[in-house]
Amino acid sequence: MILTVITPTTGKKSLLQLIETIDQQDNNKDIFHLLLWDHIRDEDINPLIFNKDNRFSLIAPAGSGKNIDAPGSILRSIGLLAARTPYITFADDDVWWEKDHFTKIKEIMNHYNWGSTLRKIYSPQKECIGIDTFESVGDDYTKKVPYEMCDNNCMFFKREFASKAAYLYRETTEYNDDRLMYAFLKKYAGKRGKTNIASINQMCPERLVDFFKVNCEK
Repeated sequence: MILTVITPTTGKKSLLQLIETIDQQDNNKDIFHLLLWDHIRDEDINPLIFNKDNRFSLIAPAGSGKNIDAPGSILRSIGLLAARTPYITFADDDVWWEKDHFTKIKEIMNHYNWGSTLRKIYSPQKECIGIDTFESVGDDYTKKVPYEMCDNNCMFFKREFASKAAYLYRETTEYNDDRLMYAFLKKYAGKRGKTNIASINQMCPERLVDFFKVNCEK
């Protein structure tokens, strides 16, 4: 296995779509999918039912880190320390992959310490809003927002940077762990490889639909 996918999850139904699209990747036996759980669940669900072959549920105790208001950040930190493959990426439980996503990022892995891909944004009603060209592009950004970042789901990187950066996810007191990780990798990991295509999809919350409609490319 060469890639660990870290998914903090509450067990929402969309998790099944993510799992299915990972299982459908070419050479999916090279992917280890780590599901991170704590006490926050959408339903009364046993995380162990998802364990199979290269997929494993890791259950963390409640309040496992400093910021209990952003449990996803804490779980990502645990996942970064637990991963044992050469490369690591994130995939939230509202994300699903295109069939060639793994193939595309593997091309980058052969030449760079880290890389990124683009994402398509969907509404909760599964309307395709457009391609994110402002929060998944880093320093290629189009100045639509007053910051630069790559969304967690869009980045992938060598494991050697994971343990060094895990504290960023553990200690943050805001929903800004992806901005912190992007800045860390930009500073220490060298040039970023880019797929230049939208190979992942993500459903945004209702409160952000208008924000993405204004900023995404159609």
